[in-house]
Amino acid sequence: MEAVHLLPLGMAFVFLVAVFRRDRTTTRPREHTIVVSDPAIIRSALIDHADAFSNRPLPRFPAGRPITHSITSAPYGPLWQGLRRNFTADILHRSRLGVLTPLEREAAAAAVASLSAQAGNNGDVVIRNTLHGAVLALFARLCFGADDDNGMDERALRTVLQMQQEFLSNFTLVRATDRSWLTRLLHWRRRRRHAGVFDRIDEVFIPAIMARRRRQSRDGDCGDGFRSYLDSLLELDIPIDDDDDGRARRPLTDEEIGFLIWEFLSAGTSSTVTCLEWTLAHLAAEPGIQDKLHREVAADHLRSMTGTAASELRLPYLHAVVLESLRLHPPVPFLLREVQAEDVAVTLGEAAVPPGGASVTFVLGAFGRDGEVWTNPDEFRPERFLEGGEGEGVSLVPGPKEIKMMPFSAGRRHCAGVAMGMAHVKCFLAEFVRELEWAQPADGSGIDFTELDEFIKWMKMPLRVRVAPRLLK
Repeated sequence: MEAVHLLPLGMAFVFLVAVFRRDRTTTRPREHTIVVSDPAIIRSALIDHADAFSNRPLPRFPAGRPITHSITSAPYGPLWQGLRRNFTADILHRSRLGVLTPLEREAAAAAVASLSAQAGNNGDVVIRNTLHGAVLALFARLCFGADDDNGMDERALRTVLQMQQEFLSNFTLVRATDRSWLTRLLHWRRRRRHAGVFDRIDEVFIPAIMARRRRQSRDGDCGDGFRSYLDSLLELDIPIDDDDDGRARRPLTDEEIGFLIWEFLSAGTSSTVTCLEWTLAHLAAEPGIQDKLHREVAADHLRSMTGTAASELRLPYLHAVVLESLRLHPPVPFLLREVQAEDVAVTLGEAAVPPGGASVTFVLGAFGRDGEVWTNPDEFRPERFLEGGEGEGVSLVPGPKEIKMMPFSAGRRHCAGVAMGMAHVKCFLAEFVRELEWAQPADGSGIDFTELDEFIKWMKMPLRVRVAPRLLK
């Protein structure tokens, strides 16, 4: 009789063992981790010794299959170079920024209308979900096409939004529970829900991929006149053997395309949303800076522009406001790199890389607040990026200009979407400031600037501000 009672417990134990064996076999263990927060060492490692830090550890997401065919996780080599080259030469090419401006303005206008409707009597609004929905809709059009019949209807977008929010909310806990078998056991439900996001990627995106294939075969390439990221992936051939210099090639599978789409939508949306939220928080807390920005934006008469060029990209104070926000709150709070001992003889200061190699975590938050580089580094002062300021000429990516901040990573694997991301943020911000006035909550509670370093650097408390339409003068 006792054996009968123990049977369910035994079955549950076998199930949990299988679950966590699956998790452990789909990720590469990282027994040695080095944390680096010194700005000088970070600069030396990621800029002066970029080759040694060109690989990332395999993702620790508890997915059912290894995630190797993505720009984020692919080892440095022909596969990664092909995926990234396709990304930068097509959807992210600078020549497209002007073409994308009408889509950006349409998405920003929709967000303004939604925020205005939510303001109510006292004008207080929690803005993150509205920002997330508007930015995701923009990225979906860039990914699937600008027409209404692009395979992603409103219901599918709501599903993707929910998947992104679940992934981001679970990320920190799942990462923390990876420390031991006991923590994995105690939080197995949360870990399985987290893994479930990846199981749903194929379910959500493959129907849209198949629909685009059918449309291409019927109408030819880009039948709607808009070349999307999905179009480029459908035409891309990748190396069969990453060690064979990429000579033998094959098309991407639908599953691989699905994960690349998820990567594009998730990384682009979350980094844009967090940058907008932090910037609007500072503008609400600093009405003088907000007024100065409003005068510049209003004087530019953006509504009368033809759309052939993105005027937001030429507004110096708008540019300075965004840079100052990125300096204080880099969207990516830390970088993970995988290195071998023979590659990093002196690049990590006193930290020693063991013979078997190590995972290195670079903490970027302190880099933009280095008191030896920036005057009053914790102060929000966009003027430092204007002509004559200490931030004039500072570069966001590797190049001939000086690197004093790293909001978009650095080295070989710096973010490829810097130009497009900056254009999105500026367009949304210009529309927000021109149409709406932003202030601290009406109840006098103020704005909490506490940071939460997860997959993205979020505000710990989602931003709640008082929003009101600007009166015409």
